[in-house]
Amino acid sequence: MIRSELVIPKVWRSEIKGVAMFLFFCVLSVFLSSQFPASIITGKLFSIGSSTLMLSLPLFWFIPFITIMFTVIRIYNVRYVIDNRGIEAKTGILSMHQRITRVRYEDIRSIELEQTLLERMLDIGDVEISTAATGAVEIVFQGIAAPQEVQDMLQRERDSRQKAMARSTAK
Repeated sequence: MIRSELVIPKVWRSEIKGVAMFLFFCVLSVFLSSQFPASIITGKLFSIGSSTLMLSLPLFWFIPFITIMFTVIRIYNVRYVIDNRGIEAKTGILSMHQRITRVRYEDIRSIELEQTLLERMLDIGDVEISTAATGAVEIVFQGIAAPQEVQDMLQRERDSRQKAMARSTAK
């Protein structure tokens, strides 16, 4: 039985495409800044005695910055919690709209694991939790590390709850 709250974070390696795009856009912004020197704003920052500190600000910095910000938001905008009452997924933590979905162990119909070949090599994946209430997937733990272990843990907890419920109804 799960005794306390377990927070399962989304991991950086689940957003490998976003990180790769960030690195590509970093190189692209340096290249574009060298090709278009007028895009670099240079100005006097401050003076100390006879020396002056100048600041150069390339305008193409915003391309990789926006890419990494979207990646960071995709990672930290969700929170997955497993506790003794059930499973909870919070989405939109950094957004104006937040959605919290909670499922009790007794209501879980299936727990499925979804991974691509690359995700299996990186030991990341999605754990999909369905309930008997709907035909669709209720909660998806996206981009978590060690998804097989999480699936096994949830399956054991669900099975133990169902056995306990069957024993209590048989009495």
